[in-house]
Amino acid sequence: MRVQLRGLRTLALGATALTALTAGSAQAQDAAPADNGQIEEIVVTALKRSTTIQTTPISISAVTEKSLQSLGASGIQDYFRTVPNLQVDGNSPTNRRLTLRGVRSAGEATVGLYYDETPLTGPAGTTADASSTSADVNLFDVERVEVLRGPQGTLYGSGSMGGTLRVILNKPNSDSYSGAIETQATTTKGGGPGYSVKGMVNIPLIENKLGARAVLYKAEQDGYVDDVLLNKKDINEQHTSGGRLMLGFTPTDTLTFTGTALFQKTKLDGQNNWYPAVGEYKTNARVIAPTSDNLRMYNVTGKWDLGFATLTGTSSVYKWDLLRNSDYSPTLSANRTNATSCRNYIAGAPPAFGAPANPACTSAQMTQYTAYADSRTPGALYQPMGLKSWNHELRMNGALFADKLDWTAGVYYEDRSDYIESQVPLADAATGVVIKPLNLGAWRHVGTDTQQTALFGEATYKPIEKLSLTVGVRHFDYDKTVSGQVLISNFVTQSYVGPAAEVDASAKGWVSKFNASYQVNSDLMIYALAAKGFRPGGANNVPGLASALLAYSPDSLWNYETGIKSQWFNRRLTLNAAAYQIDWSNMQISATSANGAFGFLTNAGKARIKGLELEAVARPMQGLTINATAAFVDAKLTESQANSTVLISGSTGLAGDEFPNVAKFSGSAAVEYSWPITDAFNGLVRADYAYVGESASQFRPTYVYYEKQGDYGYANLRAGIEGTDWGAYAFVNNLFDEIGLMSVTSALNNKQSAVSLSPRTAGLSLRKRF
Repeated sequence: MRVQLRGLRTLALGATALTALTAGSAQAQDAAPADNGQIEEIVVTALKRSTTIQTTPISISAVTEKSLQSLGASGIQDYFRTVPNLQVDGNSPTNRRLTLRGVRSAGEATVGLYYDETPLTGPAGTTADASSTSADVNLFDVERVEVLRGPQGTLYGSGSMGGTLRVILNKPNSDSYSGAIETQATTTKGGGPGYSVKGMVNIPLIENKLGARAVLYKAEQDGYVDDVLLNKKDINEQHTSGGRLMLGFTPTDTLTFTGTALFQKTKLDGQNNWYPAVGEYKTNARVIAPTSDNLRMYNVTGKWDLGFATLTGTSSVYKWDLLRNSDYSPTLSANRTNATSCRNYIAGAPPAFGAPANPACTSAQMTQYTAYADSRTPGALYQPMGLKSWNHELRMNGALFADKLDWTAGVYYEDRSDYIESQVPLADAATGVVIKPLNLGAWRHVGTDTQQTALFGEATYKPIEKLSLTVGVRHFDYDKTVSGQVLISNFVTQSYVGPAAEVDASAKGWVSKFNASYQVNSDLMIYALAAKGFRPGGANNVPGLASALLAYSPDSLWNYETGIKSQWFNRRLTLNAAAYQIDWSNMQISATSANGAFGFLTNAGKARIKGLELEAVARPMQGLTINATAAFVDAKLTESQANSTVLISGSTGLAGDEFPNVAKFSGSAAVEYSWPITDAFNGLVRADYAYVGESASQFRPTYVYYEKQGDYGYANLRAGIEGTDWGAYAFVNNLFDEIGLMSVTSALNNKQSAVSLSPRTAGLSLRKRF
């Protein structure tokens, strides 16, 4: 099977190269063909005003509602590989990291994630790593997804140093009734059946004035990972339910209001990761670790056409409750004979600051400590966490001097608070289930409060008809306070009860953007830009951490880019390309405490990322659409990740090391053909293929926990019949049942842990609009 897949991969890569002038991408597959065979333009609002993809002088892709349906996409995992340089790590409610152009590290998010006007940021947790958690709201009844590559700091702020992902929801219509329903049934190899049911209804409450749109959905996805130690099958079943209610009010022709209430609950019954040494999709974890999230988001947006400009005001609040959970038994067992843990356990507390170490353990005392450590296993790292954020923006955009000058200016405010209760309870050795009420062997609380204000503006001037010059700036001012306290000592991993502690970090500064574009003709545009991105700094709250490491600084980067957007053969072919270089300084990096039990952030090192993105679409004949993407990334450190307090060790990234978890090459291709069967309905067949190149889990190839991952390709196949307002489809995802190791890590005892593609999944899908 591996040989066959490598042959398919080689064939696909060759096809990508040969069809670089006749193939397409996410932007391509989103483009619905016009009646004359031309590829229609897609209107986007990436610049906070309406433009088309081909006239927007940045690297941008858009996945429309039709494309999401063609892909059978319900979440980000279903479409992200069709977008050049978009990467998603992790596949659970509390572990999902977004990366664009290889700009990846722990800390605040590097990709801004927006649902309409609301930016959603994950909780910081115990390691200040908000970027590790990204919301994934079901994509049913979504108008489009926009992916903006490169820093978008002037318009979208601090979370967008690598780019921005925007999910645009379908809005209420006050003119007419409409509805939709979609059902799906699946079966997964090595697992079992699953299903989903989704529905939408749009009701005009007052004609041309007030409309309501409601969406509800529920999905059950069977698992495929088996715990051979606990004799439990399919432990990673997933359950999702949610919906939203939107009201659209248009009191006058120039004034509109849209209110949104959105909720979604997701539960994963057990861990997705498995251990290759135990077997494919097998684990011998001693704890079954369910994870969950509960998201509630509320937004009101108003738009007022003033004639000379449009004033937009938006206010959001969201609450996000999560449970992060994992088997902590290996960490506890690894420290069962630790000398420092033993001496402090016997003494009942660590020595006072500056005092000599507690006496070393005798043989009998070590036996006593080891028995205590063993009594705390099996144990879970059980972490309830939550976040509440208020986000407000007021902006105005318009045009001056006979449309020679387009401008946008605004103000933004964010007030975000999150917490985590990091606990280590006992689990039942026979079932692996955490015992309730919790029997705690450790408890640490960490809270993070962030306030941020910003002023921003962007202007585009056309000195001559075809030339556009853009300048953008943003001034940011933030304050972040991290507080924490150990409430129950963990003598095994050396976390001890102490007074509450608080650390404050704040900063202010500017980011900017410069862009020049030239519209050669109606089918060809070239552009060049330079843009700065940044992330706020913050503070660590880690037991026993040196005072010099408590606060960490902001990091920033400059992105230099040139691109071309073109259409050929009477707009039957679209070909877009962008080349870029990113210089990243004062990087926020993840480090580990001396005893290996706690993570923290610090600043060290510089990096340079060079890359090329290609995306295209071809419609060589009526009914046939060909799509492809290609992304090349060369991401390396230019300065070692060490400083005066973080010394070079086996895991330290050194100058010249390649970025972990970033593949040098990735690409995708798709062919879709539709043809009339009768006057009432058409036939449809679609094939998708995606490839992800090899990457590593760590910077240093000589590090003991260095692992290889990636280097896999997989295919999806979909066929069906569809009419004007209905469709019936059969599909197979991961057609050749490729394992596809998305992530491979190793830690204590060199035990490999893998997260992979889902096994081959077949299903039937029905949809109806009315």
